[in-house]
Amino acid sequence: MSNDAFVFSDDECTTSALQAPASWKILSVEDDPVYQASLLHSLNGLMFRDQLVEVLTANSAASAAELLSRHDDIAVMLLDVVMEQDDAGLRLVSSVREVLGNSSIRIILLTGQPGVAPEADVMRQYDIDEYWNKAELSRDKLHSVIGSHLRTWHYMMELNKAQRGLQLILDASRSLHSKQELGPLTQAVLTNIGRIIGTGVNGIVCMGHFRNMQLNDARVIATTGDYHDMLEKNLTDIPADERMATLRSAIAAQSHQFHPDHSVLYFDTHAIDGAEYLVMVDGIVELTAAHINLLRVFSENVRSGFSNVALLNRVSHLAYFDDLLNIRNRNGLLRELDSLNDDDRHESLLLLVKIKSFQDAMITFGERYCDNLLKATSEALKQQLPGFSCFSTISAGTFALVFTHESQPDDELLLQIFEQSLTLSGVQHHIQLIFCKLELNLLQDASAQETLHLAEVTLSVGESYNLNLIGYTPGYREKITARHLQLLELQQALENNELFIMLQPKVELVSKKVAGFEALVRWRNSNGDYIPPDVFIPLAEASGLICSLDLHVLRLTFAAVKQLTDAGFELPVSFNASVSDLNNRDYTQEIFQAVKEHRVNPLLLDIEVTESQVMSDYRGFDALLRRFMALGMSVSIDDFGTGYSSLSHITKLPATTLKIDRSFVSGIEESEDDRHAVDMVAKIGQRFGYHIVAEGVETEAQCEWLRQVGCPVGQGYLFARPMTVDDVIAWLRTYP
Repeated sequence: MSNDAFVFSDDECTTSALQAPASWKILSVEDDPVYQASLLHSLNGLMFRDQLVEVLTANSAASAAELLSRHDDIAVMLLDVVMEQDDAGLRLVSSVREVLGNSSIRIILLTGQPGVAPEADVMRQYDIDEYWNKAELSRDKLHSVIGSHLRTWHYMMELNKAQRGLQLILDASRSLHSKQELGPLTQAVLTNIGRIIGTGVNGIVCMGHFRNMQLNDARVIATTGDYHDMLEKNLTDIPADERMATLRSAIAAQSHQFHPDHSVLYFDTHAIDGAEYLVMVDGIVELTAAHINLLRVFSENVRSGFSNVALLNRVSHLAYFDDLLNIRNRNGLLRELDSLNDDDRHESLLLLVKIKSFQDAMITFGERYCDNLLKATSEALKQQLPGFSCFSTISAGTFALVFTHESQPDDELLLQIFEQSLTLSGVQHHIQLIFCKLELNLLQDASAQETLHLAEVTLSVGESYNLNLIGYTPGYREKITARHLQLLELQQALENNELFIMLQPKVELVSKKVAGFEALVRWRNSNGDYIPPDVFIPLAEASGLICSLDLHVLRLTFAAVKQLTDAGFELPVSFNASVSDLNNRDYTQEIFQAVKEHRVNPLLLDIEVTESQVMSDYRGFDALLRRFMALGMSVSIDDFGTGYSSLSHITKLPATTLKIDRSFVSGIEESEDDRHAVDMVAKIGQRFGYHIVAEGVETEAQCEWLRQVGCPVGQGYLFARPMTVDDVIAWLRTYP
């Protein structure tokens, strides 16, 4: 045999693509210096995978143990069974496997005593690979044995690396919430699949929305091996029809597809952005059941990684934490609620906490103050309401906490802490809180979004009734559903012009002559039922339909004025306008254009706005209302006395008429306070030249008292109920 370097050929493709270590290390443990020298001579120049094999030596079990502790990358150990003691070799093996925990190193026992061999169970117990008589181990045989075990060790090390790689991928996927790194993630997926299989792979990762596109149009976002030139291309150029068929099968089944020579892993983020991901790999080796099981486990981590990246790409509205408070935001709460299983949901409580008048504080004190207020309130709630599993902010000034039934606060505690005294920049501030409790078991089948919405609606109800604590009841859900259906019906009614107006007369209290009318909108649904205005008007205001509704009423008012005029009755008709209408250019231009085109006489128009609306933006509305008055229109301040007009504003109100609210009129027979209020408004009108109209006059006693205090005009059921225009004309013709 030649003394030239012995070179192993890569006769097994299972390891040809594996990444070689920095060096191949062998440890020879032999107390016979002559045989040790013989081994070193035989191993001199040994090459494996184009790398020189490094041989370490030890002449005792103790020195070998010391070397093994310093070199954890020794692949093969040639071990003399009998050294300083008969069992020294086996005790060293025991130390390697049990103390050092090295299960990868391949151990070959050598003995110079023919016939002395360990029992079979000892070989299995200590994972000893082979046993050779020194005399039988020729140079060629030694090289063959070493090469075989180097391949085995390398395969095991790569498998261990793959397992460690899985953990790295899992850790990386968990950290992706702070990064937008789809590329690195997909490249790592391909790399780690190769490590799991124990060989290199030719692979691609493609992304698409396959419900709305062809597979061939899917974009390749990561590649490895022979597919490297397909990056950022589509799948049209994949040559093998079999692989395209597997890709289609994965999409159709929405599941992984495993074949002996190639596999496709399927992932989707439908709930987030509708995307689907296909990972196709051509393995150099045939997959075993163990490989497939590892890939399935690995796929769960990959699925999480894709989901995290998809979430992070929806930057603004799917970030889960509030930067200011360092707690979950609305989306974070929704994700937490979505993650609850049925048992957890059955045992959980959602608690909303709202700071009263937070928006007023924002306007009055500014953003910085409110930021500090939110921080202080958040910290106070964390201390006062411990035991929560989730703490979040869901809107400006509103928090949400999730508790289990065992940890939830009782009502007594909530009522004790609804008043808070907080220190902001060294100054004591006092706030009040509103609490809403919702037992999640009452909405077992509801989505997280619907659950939170119902809780917020309940909170709003509590706020409107000035309650500090309110609980959700099952009836709210049905009411909201009915409200939604009613909203859809209202939209349809507006589109079909099904809403109409009725006119209620205004009568001079002394002469009983008709002074004019107020246009009141009415709705009769498709079933023929009348829907009360106090039901559908707030619905229109809350849904943004109020401008469309009021514009419809305005046009009907123009038509009513014309119809009355054509019948010989030139009487003014008033109509209600909201703040939204006054800010709506289409609405105001409709009035100016109708007057300009002489479609309506402005002297017969009376626009009614509430006192609180005018005062909310006095300067903004003053000029507009005076423009109406300049046309000859009347401007009435509705519900006067219920708002917050200052004396300085009363003298300069852009109005012709003050309407006394019905709440005062209804009480003048019993309440001295109401009588004083009505008397005061009447005197204001007389003093500053406003016309006065009393609403809600229902009895002769009310009418008589109003006459006595100088109120000239009244409106109410005492004189007439609201009527259609045709009925009004007929009524006027017979009215005394």
